[in-house]
Amino acid sequence: MIVDDENVARALFSPKMVVNGILQPEAFKLRSTISEDYLSVMRMSICSWREDIMAIPQHKKRILYGYASLNVGEIRNIVLNGVEFDIIDCSNRTCLSHAGIFVVVNGEKLVGGRLLKSVSDASAQDFLELAIQRKLVDIAQKNVCAL
Repeated sequence: MIVDDENVARALFSPKMVVNGILQPEAFKLRSTISEDYLSVMRMSICSWREDIMAIPQHKKRILYGYASLNVGEIRNIVLNGVEFDIIDCSNRTCLSHAGIFVVVNGEKLVGGRLLKSVSDASAQDFLELAIQRKLVDIAQKNVCAL
């Protein structure tokens, strides 16, 4: 169980997630290409969290910029109609600090590229996903650190 007073770090990559030092909604977008169902974060209470971020693969179009620190309780307490947030431990042998931000909308898990049954159409879902991303950006922007 991850407690509310814990902090997690979201790895940030340029140029998509950070532009001129400003965090973009893309930093909290679930990828449709892999049907992503949570946003990866690292538990800052686990001593290997920095090394775990540094081990994330990079390439020409994805250069590690740094990370944003977010409070678990603040994420869980986001107010958005019908939307619930939770942070769950996803650790494994190679990444001890790994966790995920899971989003549930009207009782249904949000998955990148998958239309929710409770949403009227793709444009309504795009709007909802952008609202979710903005809420997370608002929390994260307060604690962005370059590496």
